[in-house]
Amino acid sequence: MKKWNYDYSQTFWMKMFLAIPDYPNRKSKVFINFEQALEIIKAADTLTRGVPKIVYLVGWQGLGHDDCFPEMDVINEALKRGCDASARESLFWLYEEAKKYGTVVSFHGNLSDAYTETPSFPELAAANALVNDKSGAPAVIEVFNGRNAYKVSYRGYLESGLFKRQWDSFCEATPVRESGTVHLDNFCLAQSLSPRTSIEEEDRARNEMLDYISSLGIDVTTEYTYREQEWRADTPEHPIRKLYATAVDPLPVGRPEDAPIRTLGRIAASWWTSSLTAQDCLEVPPYLYSGRITDTKLLEVFYGAVHGEDIWMDKGWEPEKWQSEFLHQFCTMQLPYFYLNRHKRLSLEPDGEGWTAEFSDGVRSIGRSSRIEKDGKVLKDGNDVLLPLNADNRTFIAYSEKGKKGEWDIPDAVFSDADIFRVTLEGSVPTGKTRINGGRITLECAPGETLRIEAAEE
Repeated sequence: MKKWNYDYSQTFWMKMFLAIPDYPNRKSKVFINFEQALEIIKAADTLTRGVPKIVYLVGWQGLGHDDCFPEMDVINEALKRGCDASARESLFWLYEEAKKYGTVVSFHGNLSDAYTETPSFPELAAANALVNDKSGAPAVIEVFNGRNAYKVSYRGYLESGLFKRQWDSFCEATPVRESGTVHLDNFCLAQSLSPRTSIEEEDRARNEMLDYISSLGIDVTTEYTYREQEWRADTPEHPIRKLYATAVDPLPVGRPEDAPIRTLGRIAASWWTSSLTAQDCLEVPPYLYSGRITDTKLLEVFYGAVHGEDIWMDKGWEPEKWQSEFLHQFCTMQLPYFYLNRHKRLSLEPDGEGWTAEFSDGVRSIGRSSRIEKDGKVLKDGNDVLLPLNADNRTFIAYSEKGKKGEWDIPDAVFSDADIFRVTLEGSVPTGKTRINGGRITLECAPGETLRIEAAEE
């Protein structure tokens, strides 16, 4: 069984959006610089102390998000600290400092898109490392940030040696090998028309690329679950189908679930796993492949990884502005995800308009009522939550969106005497002591408040 550097089913992995290009002015529009990124990391660790965390930086390269790809060796100078000589120096500083706060800093990248402005574009085109139209010229597939976007043909990218050369340059420029993980967005397959490539050829090339990255000690996380069929039959709405239609008639049409999960065992986790079926959720253990089951009723049952980046993009980088939303998502989405992933999935049955899943140790998740139970005891009821923070069951988190006072079920606790703390940006503030009797605890949780319950020191 594949062993990753991290257990993504028990790791709080997030993205952090730093900057986008301002191409008309050849500048970078910065939302979060490296110094501000560390302030976010510090605050997130204070609020979630004891949880291993990974932060993938977005827009750290070139002039910002989606610039330069598939090259990833130019660090965005607009993000550097004033006291440093270069952005690279600031980036390595951030990587080292983040470790003090239980956080691994790594990178969002992209090996599937290219642009005319990419420095190696002529080499990519000459090597047939881009998806070509019938004439053999690179085909424009989409437009991003006002620039023509091309798709990488992995067969040509790999066989030309460009992939290995550019990946090694990325490793030299950044601490990605030290981090042991990387996020590669939109790592989908694309077929070229001239020379024509098959889905199997592109898949083999991607697998070789993933195996090379793995050989360097780096896990890969991605954007989607890749269930791909010939000529993108699984996603008829994709814009690349317009290109395929010029050479393939009729275009095939299919369903994602009819294709295999092509990267299983090579990709550790993905953000958007909506093409997983109910059977997949039972058969694929979360320690092998995990993520955020989205766009289906299955999300209500299994929960999923919190993005992080949407919070900071909406609220700004200052912790006082985002802590409330951050804690809400952490407590109602991430904690249930952690908890359920510690239990074996036994069954998944339709339940009205949703699903109910049964897990080992008497745990049940009822999607339509947003409820988690253990042997009939209520651990989550809507947005009232009392769950263990980690597997040793010596630290618990209580949260209530609207406030809750009285007795709560806490059947997993391995202690009787508890210290209670209020979670704040200044740290865990002691609020008193209490005792657990018969698997129940008395707590008063104000609206939007997060409490930390720990085994009392003996």
